[in-house]
Amino acid sequence: MAQSPAEGPHALIDELTRQLDTTRRLLTSGPDDIAERALAGFEPEAGAEARIAASLAAPPLADPAAFPAAHRLAVRALEVLDREAARDVPVSRRYWRFRPLASLAAGFVAGYITRGYARAVAHRLAVLYARREAQCLPGTPERASLARARSEMDRLLPGFAGGGAGVPALVAGGAVVPLLASLGQYLGAIDVLARPVIAALFGSLFLLFLLLSSLLLTGARFAHRRAALVMRQPLAALWAAIGDAGDPPEDDARLFAAVAILLTGAVWLVIPAAAVTLYLLA
Repeated sequence: MAQSPAEGPHALIDELTRQLDTTRRLLTSGPDDIAERALAGFEPEAGAEARIAASLAAPPLADPAAFPAAHRLAVRALEVLDREAARDVPVSRRYWRFRPLASLAAGFVAGYITRGYARAVAHRLAVLYARREAQCLPGTPERASLARARSEMDRLLPGFAGGGAGVPALVAGGAVVPLLASLGQYLGAIDVLARPVIAALFGSLFLLFLLLSSLLLTGARFAHRRAALVMRQPLAALWAAIGDAGDPPEDDARLFAAVAILLTGAVWLVIPAAAVTLYLLA
């Protein structure tokens, strides 16, 4: 099908001419005009611009009367989370006589997640209170209330130590290092390792990865459920009293679950494939 004149070479030449003309006009203008015209070329985003305008017009506190009680409730919830969130983690009966030890290990994972979550919430509140305090007029009740809450969070924040995203990398690294070391040893001395030794080695790795993935997933699931039980409603009430503060912090349970899934994949795919390959080469 033949191209119309608007779609042929003339259209391309016209477009290039317009671009060159625009560039010439920008370069012959002052620096402020260049920046203004360049920025004005973007299409407006009505939803984002309306949200930003509403945020700029919002008061420092949406509900000053409800803020003190909501703040105290959130601080109380943080204490309960720190004390109760990792206690009595239930584990499956498949651990048999090792259930107390498995519960202890899963509780360590849950405690690490919840401590990191508590610290993230406390830090977010301290920063948020300081910013809202600076937005209040001096001498107003709102400023005094926010200053008191901010001072309290500054004192409490050092007590919420630990947690974060380091344990998934540590656990994954701890599981991978023995595998790599064993493979390196095998490749360096393949002629002296017998097939039973290879089978025992990869069988041990299989059980190790399976155990780690199960404990990580159990601890992450329990921590996420307990954190939601303790913190969801207090944070919702506090965020409603503060107003226009984005979303509350979330825990790292999804990250731990992702690491557990990766370890499970290694259990059922990588380790058996490597074991069969080396077993046949022995």
